[in-house]
Amino acid sequence: MGFLKKLFGGGEPKKYVDKQGIYFYVVCDNCGTRVRVRADKQHDLQNTGSGYEWHKTIVDSRCFRRIHTVVQLDANHQMTSHEITGGRFITEEEYVAAEEADKQAKLEAESDSEEAA
Repeated sequence: MGFLKKLFGGGEPKKYVDKQGIYFYVVCDNCGTRVRVRADKQHDLQNTGSGYEWHKTIVDSRCFRRIHTVVQLDANHQMTSHEITGGRFITEEEYVAAEEADKQAKLEAESDSEEAA
């Protein structure tokens, strides 16, 4: 049995690490929709000599308003400054917590509607 686990990778699944992408998390000022955006290090970033710059117009899936962003990154791809209109940046932790809260609320609503039926 131990042989099969080793062979087929039994146990905890490995978490995927995207080494080529940088993720940004934004909330729309108009409707509050959270958006996760991936920037490819090789194709989406402009080299400024001392770091990188990323320009992106983000459109959420609810109200379709444009969120204009400009992000400056250092040589290690860490955000040093940013400009945003039509939204605000949030952390990955805030994004994940809000998504989990939404998922939990949806499950509770489904459970309540099944009990009522």
